[in-house]
Amino acid sequence: MIASLIAALMATLGLVCVWLNESFADKYSGYFSAFAAGVLVMTALRLFPEGLAMTANAPYWALGGYLSLYMINALLRHEPNAGVAIAPLLGIGLHSFLDGIEYGILYEHDIFIGMMASIGLILHEFAEGMILFAILRGSGMKPSIAVIVAFFGAALTTPLGALISVEYLHDAPPDVLGILVSVAAGALLYVGATHLTVHITNTNRFAAVIVYVLGVILAMGLSFAHHDLHDDGHAHDATELSAGTPDADGVRQHLPR
Repeated sequence: MIASLIAALMATLGLVCVWLNESFADKYSGYFSAFAAGVLVMTALRLFPEGLAMTANAPYWALGGYLSLYMINALLRHEPNAGVAIAPLLGIGLHSFLDGIEYGILYEHDIFIGMMASIGLILHEFAEGMILFAILRGSGMKPSIAVIVAFFGAALTTPLGALISVEYLHDAPPDVLGILVSVAAGALLYVGATHLTVHITNTNRFAAVIVYVLGVILAMGLSFAHHDLHDDGHAHDATELSAGTPDADGVRQHLPR
């Protein structure tokens, strides 16, 4: 819930920035999208093997997560110059709602991976807030109304999705969690590899590539750090067991010989 509230705050900051200075989105939203895309692609690739370890059908569930978001965004996307704001509002609102659900899934599975994914998800909410406000303004909506509508569409929907996710995932069995983790991996891959790349515009291409790679490197470094800490924890437990800690003898009695 904290992560989703931070994401809502970032979306709000994004739309306020573009509300106060409409050229801000044209200058910087592409770089935010590029960095978030790099983080999310690496996070999806890091998450997929864990889903595969929990369910043999992980590839199909991941594909389902990818295609579901692709179809939702494709069907609800609409050009702003057509003067119709309902379709992009529903699309971004539903997308942010699903992002909120992903927070619950990822943190229920692994707190560290949830934190890693949050970096990309939170940053991309900043860009989403700017983009939705720009679309609403392009449809002819007044700035004061557009900022309120964008706040409900891009910001509040995220914690709402997280609240629902936390409420229903608390007692989820491992096999169901494995399916949801796989779906989340596919969804994160879609957001990073497809959805955000559309918004990497009005930027220096070389700089955008560098920012994207920096996002990948950050997520990769966090992944390696998590892996090392995980291995060190197991090694520490094994050392204590072999050293004869107070609990070691009791554990040894239950170990296979």
